[in-house]
Amino acid sequence: MQENRLPLIEIRGNPQERGRHQGEGARTQILRALTRYCEVIPKAIGLEWEAAQREARKFLPYAEEAFPQFVAELRGIAEGAQVPFEEVWTLNCYEGLTDIPQQVWGCTSMVARDDQTANGHVLMAHNEDWNSVDKDNAYLVHAVPDDGPPFIGMTYGPLLVNIGLNAEGIAVAIDSVYPTDGRVGIPRILCSRAVLQARTIGQAIRASVVKLRAGGYSYLLGDPNGEIYCVESSATTHDILYGDDGWLVHTNCYMSPKMKLIEEPGTYSSSNVRLNRARRLLRNQLGSVTVESLQQILCDHVNFPNSICVHENPEEPPHEREMTLVSLVMDLTDRVVWAAPGPPCEHEYLAYRM
Repeated sequence: MQENRLPLIEIRGNPQERGRHQGEGARTQILRALTRYCEVIPKAIGLEWEAAQREARKFLPYAEEAFPQFVAELRGIAEGAQVPFEEVWTLNCYEGLTDIPQQVWGCTSMVARDDQTANGHVLMAHNEDWNSVDKDNAYLVHAVPDDGPPFIGMTYGPLLVNIGLNAEGIAVAIDSVYPTDGRVGIPRILCSRAVLQARTIGQAIRASVVKLRAGGYSYLLGDPNGEIYCVESSATTHDILYGDDGWLVHTNCYMSPKMKLIEEPGTYSSSNVRLNRARRLLRNQLGSVTVESLQQILCDHVNFPNSICVHENPEEPPHEREMTLVSLVMDLTDRVVWAAPGPPCEHEYLAYRM
Protein backbone atom coordinates (compact mmCIF):
# COMPACT_ATOMS: atom_id res chain seq x y z
CA MET A 1 0.00 0.00 0.00
CA GLN A 2 1.53 3.29 -1.11
CA GLU A 3 1.43 6.36 1.14
CA ASN A 4 1.29 8.96 -1.61
CA ARG A 5 -0.43 12.04 -0.25
CA LEU A 6 -2.67 14.22 -2.38
CA PRO A 7 -1.42 17.81 -2.50
CA LEU A 8 -3.32 20.04 -0.04
CA ILE A 9 -3.78 23.71 -0.89
CA GLU A 10 -4.94 26.25 1.71
CA ILE A 11 -7.14 29.07 0.42
CA ARG A 12 -8.89 31.87 2.28
CA GLY A 13 -10.39 35.32 1.94
CA ASN A 14 -12.77 36.78 -0.61
CA PRO A 15 -13.55 34.96 -3.89
CA GLN A 16 -10.76 36.60 -5.91
CA GLU A 17 -8.24 35.94 -3.15
CA ARG A 18 -9.32 32.33 -2.73
CA GLY A 19 -9.01 31.74 -6.44
CA ARG A 20 -5.59 33.34 -6.55
CA HIS A 21 -4.39 31.10 -3.71
CA GLN A 22 -5.70 28.04 -5.57
CA GLY A 23 -4.10 29.14 -8.83
CA GLU A 24 -0.75 29.78 -7.20
CA GLY A 25 -0.78 26.56 -5.20
CA ALA A 26 -1.92 24.35 -8.10
CA ARG A 27 -0.13 26.12 -10.95
CA THR A 28 1.69 22.96 -12.01
CA GLN A 29 -1.52 20.93 -12.13
CA ILE A 30 -3.38 23.72 -13.95
CA LEU A 31 -0.73 24.19 -16.64
CA ARG A 32 -0.54 20.45 -17.18
CA ALA A 33 -4.33 20.15 -17.46
CA LEU A 34 -4.65 23.00 -19.94
CA THR A 35 -1.88 21.58 -22.11
CA ARG A 36 -3.46 18.13 -22.17
CA TYR A 37 -7.03 19.28 -22.76
CA CYS A 38 -5.97 21.31 -25.79
CA GLU A 39 -5.25 17.90 -27.34
CA VAL A 40 -8.09 15.92 -25.72
CA ILE A 41 -11.08 18.22 -26.28
CA PRO A 42 -11.19 17.99 -30.11
CA LYS A 43 -11.33 14.20 -29.92
CA ALA A 44 -13.66 14.08 -26.93
CA ILE A 45 -16.32 16.61 -27.92
CA GLY A 46 -15.64 17.39 -31.58
CA LEU A 47 -14.59 21.02 -31.07
CA GLU A 48 -11.16 22.51 -31.62
CA TRP A 49 -9.75 24.31 -28.58
CA GLU A 50 -10.45 27.79 -29.98
CA ALA A 51 -14.01 26.82 -30.92
CA ALA A 52 -14.55 25.38 -27.45
CA GLN A 53 -13.50 28.70 -25.92
CA ARG A 54 -15.94 30.59 -28.15
CA GLU A 55 -18.75 28.25 -27.16
CA ALA A 56 -17.88 28.59 -23.47
CA ARG A 57 -18.26 32.38 -23.62
CA LYS A 58 -21.99 31.92 -24.16
CA PHE A 59 -22.30 30.48 -20.64
CA LEU A 60 -20.53 33.35 -18.88
CA PRO A 61 -23.41 35.90 -18.59
CA TYR A 62 -25.61 33.29 -16.89
CA ALA A 63 -22.90 32.47 -14.38
CA GLU A 64 -22.12 36.12 -13.68
CA GLU A 65 -25.80 36.76 -12.97
CA ALA A 66 -26.33 33.77 -10.66
CA PHE A 67 -22.92 33.21 -9.05
CA PRO A 68 -20.64 36.25 -9.53
CA GLN A 69 -18.57 35.11 -6.55
CA PHE A 70 -17.59 31.86 -8.26
CA VAL A 71 -16.77 33.62 -11.53
CA ALA A 72 -14.50 35.87 -9.44
CA GLU A 73 -12.99 32.75 -7.89
CA LEU A 74 -12.22 31.42 -11.37
CA ARG A 75 -10.71 34.75 -12.41
CA GLY A 76 -8.51 34.49 -9.34
CA ILE A 77 -7.45 30.95 -10.31
CA ALA A 78 -6.40 32.22 -13.74
CA GLU A 79 -4.54 35.14 -12.18
CA GLY A 80 -2.75 32.96 -9.65
CA ALA A 81 -1.76 30.35 -12.24
CA GLN A 82 -0.81 33.07 -14.76
CA VAL A 83 -3.00 31.62 -17.50
CA PRO A 84 -5.83 33.14 -19.58
CA PHE A 85 -9.20 33.26 -17.84
CA GLU A 86 -10.88 32.07 -21.05
CA GLU A 87 -9.00 28.76 -20.85
CA VAL A 88 -9.87 28.25 -17.18
CA TRP A 89 -13.49 29.09 -17.91
CA THR A 90 -13.65 26.68 -20.84
CA LEU A 91 -12.59 23.69 -18.75
CA ASN A 92 -15.20 24.58 -16.12
CA CYS A 93 -17.82 24.48 -18.91
CA TYR A 94 -16.35 21.39 -20.56
CA GLU A 95 -19.20 18.92 -20.22
CA GLY A 96 -21.82 21.34 -21.55
CA LEU A 97 -20.07 22.45 -24.70
CA THR A 98 -21.52 20.03 -27.24
CA ASP A 99 -24.54 17.90 -28.02
CA ILE A 100 -22.28 15.10 -29.24
CA PRO A 101 -22.69 12.08 -26.92
CA GLN A 102 -19.62 11.81 -24.76
CA GLN A 103 -17.84 9.02 -22.96
CA VAL A 104 -20.02 7.81 -20.08
CA TRP A 105 -17.68 8.42 -17.17
CA GLY A 106 -18.18 6.48 -13.99
CA CYS A 107 -18.30 7.61 -10.38
CA THR A 108 -19.70 5.78 -7.37
CA SER A 109 -21.20 7.48 -4.30
CA MET A 110 -22.93 6.26 -1.15
CA VAL A 111 -24.10 7.53 2.22
CA ALA A 112 -25.14 5.85 5.47
CA ARG A 113 -27.23 7.53 8.16
CA ASP A 114 -26.26 7.54 11.84
CA ASP A 115 -28.58 4.59 12.64
CA GLN A 116 -26.78 2.45 10.04
CA THR A 117 -23.20 3.02 11.18
CA ALA A 118 -21.23 1.35 13.94
CA ASN A 119 -20.42 4.57 15.83
CA GLY A 120 -23.62 6.55 15.14
CA HIS A 121 -21.93 8.94 12.72
CA VAL A 122 -23.23 9.94 9.28
CA LEU A 123 -20.76 8.71 6.63
CA MET A 124 -20.51 9.47 2.92
CA ALA A 125 -18.12 7.91 0.38
CA HIS A 126 -17.19 8.68 -3.21
CA ASN A 127 -14.88 7.46 -5.97
CA GLU A 128 -14.12 10.20 -8.46
CA ASP A 129 -13.65 8.52 -11.83
CA TRP A 130 -12.58 10.63 -14.77
CA ASN A 131 -10.25 10.84 -17.72
CA SER A 132 -6.80 9.60 -16.79
CA VAL A 133 -5.22 12.71 -18.35
CA ASP A 134 -5.93 14.23 -14.94
CA LYS A 135 -4.37 11.42 -12.90
CA ASP A 136 -1.57 13.66 -11.61
CA ASN A 137 -3.66 16.85 -11.56
CA ALA A 138 -5.91 16.08 -8.58
CA TYR A 139 -5.52 17.81 -5.24
CA LEU A 140 -7.37 18.74 -2.05
CA VAL A 141 -8.39 22.22 -1.02
CA HIS A 142 -8.91 23.45 2.55
CA ALA A 143 -10.87 26.67 2.23
CA VAL A 144 -11.70 29.37 4.77
CA PRO A 145 -14.00 31.70 2.82
CA ASP A 146 -15.09 35.15 3.95
CA ASP A 147 -18.60 34.44 2.67
CA GLY A 148 -19.36 30.90 3.80
CA PRO A 149 -18.36 27.99 6.02
CA PRO A 150 -14.87 26.48 5.80
CA PHE A 151 -14.68 23.28 3.78
CA ILE A 152 -12.36 20.52 2.59
CA GLY A 153 -12.88 19.26 -0.94
CA MET A 154 -11.22 17.84 -4.02
CA THR A 155 -10.68 19.06 -7.53
CA TYR A 156 -8.23 18.82 -10.40
CA GLY A 157 -6.58 21.26 -12.79
CA PRO A 158 -8.31 24.67 -12.82
CA LEU A 159 -11.74 23.38 -11.78
CA LEU A 160 -13.74 24.74 -8.88
CA VAL A 161 -13.97 22.47 -5.85
CA ASN A 162 -17.30 20.66 -6.16
CA ILE A 163 -17.07 17.57 -3.93
CA GLY A 164 -16.41 17.75 -0.21
CA LEU A 165 -17.53 18.53 3.32
CA ASN A 166 -18.01 21.87 5.02
CA ALA A 167 -17.78 22.91 8.66
CA GLU A 168 -21.57 22.80 9.04
CA GLY A 169 -21.42 19.08 8.26
CA ILE A 170 -22.98 19.49 4.80
CA ALA A 171 -21.41 17.00 2.39
CA VAL A 172 -21.80 16.62 -1.35
CA ALA A 173 -20.68 13.93 -3.79
CA ILE A 174 -21.61 14.26 -7.45
CA ASP A 175 -22.01 11.73 -10.24
CA SER A 176 -22.25 12.69 -13.90
CA VAL A 177 -25.58 11.90 -15.53
CA TYR A 178 -26.54 12.15 -19.18
CA PRO A 179 -29.87 13.89 -19.94
CA THR A 180 -31.01 15.11 -23.35
CA ASP A 181 -32.01 18.65 -22.37
CA GLY A 182 -28.63 20.36 -22.08
CA ARG A 183 -28.56 24.05 -22.96
CA VAL A 184 -26.53 27.22 -22.59
CA GLY A 185 -26.85 28.39 -19.01
CA ILE A 186 -25.07 28.16 -15.66
CA PRO A 187 -22.36 25.48 -15.82
CA ARG A 188 -23.28 22.70 -13.44
CA ILE A 189 -19.93 22.82 -11.67
CA LEU A 190 -20.87 26.24 -10.27
CA CYS A 191 -24.06 24.77 -8.82
CA SER A 192 -22.14 22.04 -7.04
CA ARG A 193 -19.61 24.60 -5.77
CA ALA A 194 -22.57 26.54 -4.35
CA VAL A 195 -23.63 23.47 -2.35
CA LEU A 196 -20.43 23.76 -0.31
CA GLN A 197 -21.56 27.25 0.77
CA ALA A 198 -24.75 25.82 2.29
CA ARG A 199 -25.38 25.89 6.04
CA THR A 200 -28.46 23.65 5.90
CA ILE A 201 -29.57 20.68 3.82
CA GLY A 202 -32.39 22.81 2.38
CA GLN A 203 -29.91 25.40 1.14
CA ALA A 204 -27.83 22.64 -0.41
CA ILE A 205 -30.82 21.27 -2.31
CA ARG A 206 -31.78 24.73 -3.58
CA ALA A 207 -28.24 25.39 -4.80
CA SER A 208 -28.23 22.15 -6.80
CA VAL A 209 -31.37 23.06 -8.76
CA VAL A 210 -30.88 26.79 -9.33
CA LYS A 211 -32.82 28.15 -12.32
CA LEU A 212 -31.21 28.54 -15.75
CA ARG A 213 -28.61 25.84 -15.14
CA ALA A 214 -26.99 24.36 -18.25
CA GLY A 215 -27.12 20.76 -17.05
CA GLY A 216 -27.16 18.67 -13.94
CA TYR A 217 -25.52 16.05 -11.79
CA SER A 218 -26.75 13.49 -9.38
CA TYR A 219 -26.03 15.19 -6.06
CA LEU A 220 -25.69 12.96 -3.01
CA LEU A 221 -26.28 15.30 -0.08
CA GLY A 222 -26.16 14.78 3.66
CA ASP A 223 -26.00 16.58 6.99
CA PRO A 224 -24.95 15.56 10.52
CA ASN A 225 -28.60 15.14 11.58
CA GLY A 226 -28.89 12.14 9.27
CA GLU A 227 -30.88 13.93 6.57
CA ILE A 228 -29.70 12.27 3.34
CA TYR A 229 -30.91 13.04 -0.17
CA CYS A 230 -30.11 12.31 -3.78
CA VAL A 231 -31.02 15.18 -6.09
CA GLU A 232 -31.11 13.99 -9.69
CA SER A 233 -31.06 17.01 -11.96
CA SER A 234 -30.84 18.10 -15.56
CA ALA A 235 -31.02 21.52 -17.20
CA THR A 236 -34.80 21.82 -17.04
CA THR A 237 -36.06 19.40 -14.40
CA HIS A 238 -35.10 17.41 -11.33
CA ASP A 239 -36.30 14.87 -8.80
CA ILE A 240 -35.46 14.52 -5.12
CA LEU A 241 -34.96 11.09 -3.58
CA TYR A 242 -34.92 10.74 0.20
CA GLY A 243 -32.97 8.09 2.11
CA ASP A 244 -35.96 6.62 3.97
CA ASP A 245 -34.07 3.45 4.85
CA GLY A 246 -31.01 5.27 6.12
CA TRP A 247 -28.76 4.73 3.11
CA LEU A 248 -28.38 5.68 -0.55
CA VAL A 249 -26.12 4.64 -3.41
CA HIS A 250 -25.74 6.33 -6.79
CA THR A 251 -23.62 5.93 -9.91
CA ASN A 252 -24.09 7.46 -13.38
CA CYS A 253 -27.60 6.52 -14.43
CA TYR A 254 -30.81 8.10 -13.24
CA MET A 255 -32.85 6.14 -10.69
CA SER A 256 -35.98 8.31 -10.72
CA PRO A 257 -38.58 7.16 -13.29
CA LYS A 258 -39.23 10.83 -14.02
CA MET A 259 -35.58 11.48 -14.87
CA LYS A 260 -35.15 8.29 -16.89
CA LEU A 261 -37.54 9.78 -19.44
CA ILE A 262 -34.90 12.32 -20.49
CA GLU A 263 -31.81 10.13 -20.15
CA GLU A 264 -29.50 10.00 -23.17
CA PRO A 265 -29.83 6.61 -24.88
CA GLY A 266 -26.61 4.67 -24.49
CA THR A 267 -24.76 1.95 -22.70
CA TYR A 268 -24.94 2.23 -18.93
CA SER A 269 -23.92 -1.35 -18.16
CA SER A 270 -20.91 -0.29 -16.11
CA SER A 271 -23.00 2.18 -14.12
CA ASN A 272 -25.70 -0.39 -13.43
CA VAL A 273 -23.21 -3.05 -12.38
CA ARG A 274 -21.43 -0.64 -10.05
CA LEU A 275 -24.75 0.53 -8.64
CA ASN A 276 -25.97 -2.98 -7.86
CA ARG A 277 -22.59 -4.10 -6.53
CA ALA A 278 -22.25 -1.08 -4.23
CA ARG A 279 -25.83 -1.50 -3.01
CA ARG A 280 -25.22 -5.13 -2.18
CA LEU A 281 -21.96 -4.42 -0.34
CA LEU A 282 -23.43 -1.54 1.64
CA ARG A 283 -26.66 -3.41 2.41
CA ASN A 284 -24.62 -6.22 3.95
CA GLN A 285 -23.06 -3.74 6.37
CA LEU A 286 -26.17 -1.88 7.49
CA GLY A 287 -26.10 -1.24 11.20
CA SER A 288 -22.32 -1.62 11.36
CA VAL A 289 -20.96 0.63 8.57
CA THR A 290 -17.54 2.14 9.34
CA VAL A 291 -15.05 4.39 7.60
CA GLU A 292 -12.90 1.34 6.96
CA SER A 293 -15.74 -0.75 5.51
CA LEU A 294 -16.64 2.07 3.11
CA GLN A 295 -13.01 2.26 2.04
CA GLN A 296 -13.13 -1.46 1.28
CA ILE A 297 -16.20 -0.97 -0.92
CA LEU A 298 -14.42 1.80 -2.83
CA CYS A 299 -11.56 -0.64 -3.52
CA ASP A 300 -13.83 -3.36 -4.96
CA HIS A 301 -12.90 -4.94 -8.32
CA VAL A 302 -15.93 -7.03 -9.26
CA ASN A 303 -16.65 -6.50 -12.98
CA PHE A 304 -13.08 -5.28 -13.50
CA PRO A 305 -12.10 -3.20 -15.46
CA ASN A 306 -15.53 -1.53 -15.13
CA SER A 307 -15.54 -1.90 -11.37
CA ILE A 308 -16.05 0.47 -8.43
CA CYS A 309 -12.27 0.89 -8.26
CA VAL A 310 -11.28 1.84 -11.81
CA HIS A 311 -7.82 1.37 -13.30
CA GLU A 312 -6.46 3.03 -16.43
CA ASN A 313 -6.42 0.89 -19.57
CA PRO A 314 -3.40 1.96 -21.67
CA GLU A 315 -4.84 0.19 -24.72
CA GLU A 316 -7.71 2.71 -24.99
CA PRO A 317 -7.35 6.06 -26.80
CA PRO A 318 -6.15 8.78 -24.38
CA HIS A 319 -9.46 10.68 -24.51
CA GLU A 320 -11.37 7.52 -23.48
CA ARG A 321 -9.13 6.28 -20.67
CA GLU A 322 -10.84 6.30 -17.30
CA MET A 323 -9.57 5.73 -13.78
CA THR A 324 -10.41 6.55 -10.18
CA LEU A 325 -8.55 9.82 -9.58
CA VAL A 326 -9.49 10.38 -5.93
CA SER A 327 -11.33 8.35 -3.31
CA LEU A 328 -13.04 10.02 -0.34
CA VAL A 329 -14.82 8.97 2.83
CA MET A 330 -16.40 11.80 4.82
CA ASP A 331 -17.55 11.77 8.44
CA LEU A 332 -20.28 14.42 8.58
CA THR A 333 -20.55 14.14 12.35
CA ASP A 334 -16.86 14.67 13.19
CA ARG A 335 -16.14 16.85 10.08
CA VAL A 336 -13.29 14.60 8.90
CA VAL A 337 -12.36 13.72 5.32
CA TRP A 338 -10.33 10.60 4.51
CA ALA A 339 -8.74 10.87 1.07
CA ALA A 340 -6.58 8.66 -1.11
CA PRO A 341 -5.17 9.14 -4.59
CA GLY A 342 -6.55 6.72 -7.12
CA PRO A 343 -6.82 3.93 -7.63
CA PRO A 344 -7.57 3.58 -3.91
CA CYS A 345 -6.65 -0.11 -3.75
CA GLU A 346 -3.03 0.99 -4.20
CA HIS A 347 -2.95 3.88 -1.73
CA GLU A 348 -3.52 4.62 1.92
CA TYR A 349 -6.37 6.88 3.07
CA LEU A 350 -5.23 9.84 5.15
CA ALA A 351 -7.43 11.93 7.45
CA TYR A 352 -7.95 15.69 7.01
CA ARG A 353 -9.73 17.81 9.62
CA MET A 354 -11.25 21.29 9.46
